[in-house]
Amino acid sequence: MSSIENRYEILFLYEAKDCNPNGDPLDENRPRTDPETGVATVTDVRIKRTVRDFFLAIEPDVEKRIEGGTEILIRDTFKQDGFLSQGKDRAENFIDEAIKGKKGLEKLQALQDAIMKGCIDARLFGCALPMGKNEPSLKVTGPVQFMPFNRSLHRVAPQMVQQTAAFAGSATASQKSFAERWLLPYALIAAYGVVNENAARTTGMSPKDLNRLLDALWRGTAELNTHSKMGHDPMLLLVVESQAGHKIGALQRRVKMTDQPEEETAIRDSSQFCIDLSELLDAIAQNDKVVSTKARQSTRLRVKDGVHEAGVIDLLKERSLAVESLEI
Repeated sequence: MSSIENRYEILFLYEAKDCNPNGDPLDENRPRTDPETGVATVTDVRIKRTVRDFFLAIEPDVEKRIEGGTEILIRDTFKQDGFLSQGKDRAENFIDEAIKGKKGLEKLQALQDAIMKGCIDARLFGCALPMGKNEPSLKVTGPVQFMPFNRSLHRVAPQMVQQTAAFAGSATASQKSFAERWLLPYALIAAYGVVNENAARTTGMSPKDLNRLLDALWRGTAELNTHSKMGHDPMLLLVVESQAGHKIGALQRRVKMTDQPEEETAIRDSSQFCIDLSELLDAIAQNDKVVSTKARQSTRLRVKDGVHEAGVIDLLKERSLAVESLEI
């Protein structure tokens, strides 16, 4: 299948309620926030983890994932001695008989071809794998890149809560200990990503892979169900396709939260605000390099164009913009 030919921009709004959207391990796993603005921040690594975990969940069989091109390269695997694999160990999982006889750059290219064919996360996000002593490392830039820090559209107030632990805290205790965890009562995160058609030619990312990515963003976010991530829900997914070499840029900074409480940290539900898309719609309408747009919206999210409130697809059509519904 041929690689994508145009450039795509992704705007993904999702909510996190009574959970920890991205804990900082260097700060007691508190939700990441910007100390100056008080908004929540979520790294690109966390978003990519959601995508990877979704592919692992929908097909647990490794061989079927490799055969279908949806294996995940960056995941925990273990060596025969029971220790966690290093990068070079993971690379060896893809060295078959055709590759064993090769050396140097020829071996590197053969390995890259094998990994790109079998691993969807490598085709999307690229990879960097050390090959061992006196061997060149495998480094491929992925076509899909999200902002290093994706921010909430409002200020947040992290809270620490206590709960009863499952077991006693010591051998002589007569009652269970207490556990502590950090959470955000509410955050609406705006994530922004770009799909670069030039890098896609290197990794072989196809239109089918793009659809798989969008499916993983929406459904993977909705299906997060760990103790710290339960409470995530996708709210808006907008994809803008432009001619090769062109983009609008900064889609996440062209949407604004309006009609919210005066104290933004008091937001607890999507019914307490509306998202104004007027600046984003202006940017799309005024850019003659835009080919098409696709969108999906939660029924719980209110959006408007200035003072006019309607669904995002209707707002795009009212601007005479080409738009399709994302079938996810």
